[in-house]
Amino acid sequence: MTQRVSGATRVAGILGDPVAHSRSPAIWNAAFAATGVDWIFVAFPVPAGGAAAALEAARALGVAAVTVTMP
Repeated sequence: MTQRVSGATRVAGILGDPVAHSRSPAIWNAAFAATGVDWIFVAFPVPAGGAAAALEAARALGVAAVTVTMP
């Protein structure tokens, strides 16, 4: 499945460490593609202690939604 990303594409993601193994991007991107929603879901690695800065950055960048995970 190829996803096209444009300037109008909304970004959502998962914050945490580790997140490389997360299945969330595959699940959400399949749902977005199946429903024609112009969003993309990505994993954002955020080390312990970095949650506040990551959330501030997400707001500043206009990230539409985030989920948070921790071990």
